[in-house]
Amino acid sequence: MSNTDNKITLQQAINWTTNWRSSPSTSARAFLIPIEDLEGVVAEIKSQGAGANARAYLAIDNGVEKLIIVGTKKNASGVYVDLLPANSDDVSGTGNSIWDFTEPCPPQCDPNSPLN
Repeated sequence: MSNTDNKITLQQAINWTTNWRSSPSTSARAFLIPIEDLEGVVAEIKSQGAGANARAYLAIDNGVEKLIIVGTKKNASGVYVDLLPANSDDVSGTGNSIWDFTEPCPPQCDPNSPLN
């Protein structure tokens, strides 16, 4: 189920998050995240050193709800800034990445969970 190379371009991330903000309503309640993908993003973010964190954005691509994750680092003003790729088309695996987690709930839901 997992693809540990679920990176997307900066332009894709911009388009998808813009779509999310423009959408009047959505149906996703949660996202299923394969542990291998989560480990990949955590390893990349941890390489940033002290003060590194992650930020998750909600997005839509062609009607499909998505969760994308970027690394962040606290700047001198105390603001956590997104660590984005230098090139908007870069998914090479070097430097900063934007990760696409695309298992929305529904349909990837636990039918017995009280959180649903």
